[in-house]
Amino acid sequence: MRNQTHRNVVIREMELEDLPAVYALGESVFTADKWPSLYRTWDEYEPVGLFNSDGDFCFVADADDTVVGFALGSLIDKRKSAWSYGYLTWLAVDPEVKRSGIATQLMDEITEAFIRAGARMMIVDTDAENDVAISFFRRHDFRNEDRHVYLSKNLTSHPDYQRLRRQKP
Repeated sequence: MRNQTHRNVVIREMELEDLPAVYALGESVFTADKWPSLYRTWDEYEPVGLFNSDGDFCFVADADDTVVGFALGSLIDKRKSAWSYGYLTWLAVDPEVKRSGIATQLMDEITEAFIRAGARMMIVDTDAENDVAISFFRRHDFRNEDRHVYLSKNLTSHPDYQRLRRQKP
């Protein structure tokens, strides 16, 4: 499905050929200095895995054959439940075209895809300090915020770290 938006941007389903551009855009947006928890989970397997398993919920914003944004998600069916959930896993827009309505167009497209697939609720998460994203999601009627705590442990301080690293798995 293709939706024409303003500024010569088309929102369309992601295609195999888009994967390198989607990955590169994610690398430029989800950086360690700005969003460590997002940086830790964004890698080349994210767009490939979601495209492979949930391609119906992967969209790009295309401006003159250049990917300037993406929305990647999945449908979660709970066993023995009447509820299905649309999970917006990743949403990114090229900083050069931010605040031009592209994120909203991507949000609208993936929301409609989730509804067509039978989702009754849509969920999203972001870093608790990401005020811009939180404000965006609130403007799009996301509610019932739950705080989630990410903890990390530096394994290099483990007493047997060096010995264990030398062992073959």
